[in-house]
Amino acid sequence: MALSTADKLAVLDISGPSPRRLTELSICAFPDALASLPGGGVVVSCRFDAALRVVTRLEGAATRAAFRVRAVEAGPEHGHRDVAVDSSGHLAYVTSPARGGVNIIDLWSGNVAPRFVPTGLFPVSVVFVPSDGQRPGAQSLLLVANFVGHTIGVYPVGTDGGLGPPIQTIATAAPVRDLAVVRTSPAAADGLAGLVLATHEDRALSRERVAIEGLDSVLLILAFGPEGAVQPFVDPGPGKRRTLNLCERDGDPIVSLESLAVDPIRGRIAIVGAGTDNVLTAAPTTPALMQARAAVVGGNPSAVVFLPDGRIATADRLTDTVSFVDIDHETPVVATAVVGRPERPTPAERGEVLFYSRALVPNNVATGPLSLYTCAACHADGHIDGRRHPSKRNRFFSMTKTCRGLPGTEPFLSLGHPDTFAAFADNIVATHAQGALDAPETYDQYPVPLRLRHGDRWSSTTLSSAEVRVALAEYMARIPQEPSPFASGVGFTAAERRGLAVFRGRCSGCHQLLPATNSVRSVAAAALPRQLRRGQLVLTSARRYDVGTPVLGEGGNNPPSLRGTWAAAPYFSDGSATTLEEVVRRTDPKAERVHAPDNLARPPALSAEDQAALVAFLRGL
Repeated sequence: MALSTADKLAVLDISGPSPRRLTELSICAFPDALASLPGGGVVVSCRFDAALRVVTRLEGAATRAAFRVRAVEAGPEHGHRDVAVDSSGHLAYVTSPARGGVNIIDLWSGNVAPRFVPTGLFPVSVVFVPSDGQRPGAQSLLLVANFVGHTIGVYPVGTDGGLGPPIQTIATAAPVRDLAVVRTSPAAADGLAGLVLATHEDRALSRERVAIEGLDSVLLILAFGPEGAVQPFVDPGPGKRRTLNLCERDGDPIVSLESLAVDPIRGRIAIVGAGTDNVLTAAPTTPALMQARAAVVGGNPSAVVFLPDGRIATADRLTDTVSFVDIDHETPVVATAVVGRPERPTPAERGEVLFYSRALVPNNVATGPLSLYTCAACHADGHIDGRRHPSKRNRFFSMTKTCRGLPGTEPFLSLGHPDTFAAFADNIVATHAQGALDAPETYDQYPVPLRLRHGDRWSSTTLSSAEVRVALAEYMARIPQEPSPFASGVGFTAAERRGLAVFRGRCSGCHQLLPATNSVRSVAAAALPRQLRRGQLVLTSARRYDVGTPVLGEGGNNPPSLRGTWAAAPYFSDGSATTLEEVVRRTDPKAERVHAPDNLARPPALSAEDQAALVAFLRGL
């Protein structure tokens, strides 16, 4: 089974050499992840639907395309990302970035309320490790990767499926996109036995030499601890862990590691390169992974699984395809099944391909400290990564800014420039290509060959320098804002209405309730809830202010838009507040520096009731 982009599940017959679509099932709003059930079927996690979907084949059905879809309550909020199922298929563990934790769902008993366990900032990946010999020790584990928090929590699973306090927390310098436990590796020093993390380099980013350093696509390998140890993995700490940089593969890099899979039967590991449209499958050893030939699959593969017959399948989200790869050949054989609309003909769609592909910086290399990367390396799903990024030869560092919901919020960036999408696209091209700043008069970045899908075939389309900039500008102007999981609907709750009143009176000077930063047209009070829910107001202004956080440009920083602020932690340009409660407690609209840390030393400027209401209002944006 494979996900499509039409809120449906495509059911494929993969028994033959060419995959054949049997049917499509209406599932939910934005199916985003799935996990197989031990007895057959799958559990689907939906981005914009709070309930899980359990999909099973009907017994005794006359056709292989007859399935049952059952909804299971998974908590009050939508926005779930990954899902894992325990060995019995009884419980599902679903990551909830909105709440910062994992919901534990009983798939068998429809009247059991989900349990919730907090894990950290924006958890996106979860792995259930059974106690059946997959690791040393007898207790099952749940591994949770907190993407923005840059931590991996290792939780013991109790007999009732609940989670005990973490027995190990692994902090990384960069966000972890996926993780896997490998037991099939040889015991040799070059084997990958242990916990494998798909991330970037395990160090701080740098632009001391102008070009970006520390952003390559890297596996971190943490060996199993000795038998009987409390902590299951040996962790020497950031910068000291064993690493494998897959960008340094000779002529065949794997860039933007989105997903890992392990085949315990055949002793192999599969790794997708979302930025290079390829997948690497090999024995889990350093020589094998650095030398094996990668297979080219569909556009921006975001997930990979091993099939029972030894093939692998990738979900290719920017071509709406599923690729089936037979690696038991000198050259891997790839069969493609189309499950949506694979073509990307418009400039905005091609800009999206550029955003998620290394094609935007085709001349970049991973030599020495240099890095190969994509825009999505720092802006996953067009959003943030929780890191402080350097600029201007490390003269200042600031938190990642979201690329979602940008229309009307000009000027961009904390420095308050550029002020058009065309100039913004040009800024990205000029500052992220290696050599462009050192020798702009001689550095020739373009034209760019772009691999695109046309019906049942692939072709290479060459974009000129001007076409690249147009495509990128068109896409950035269309990256949507993600709806808040805390929004109760178009109308506001009583708490949100009170919060809006506080916001209008105390905050809207910098975070303006206008349809665009250059607008003079005010919005009627009665229309504010509806327009705020739709993301139609900018919640920023064109000026720069010194609010008490590190000043990056002359006169202060441009205030960030508060669109989607529920998912923007950590807050402020230095990331010094991890929750909206901290932001509001530190806010004093009458102070010379509204958000200065010193404000915490004084009595709160807002009453406890106003603080709670303001947080409720902000979470719903």
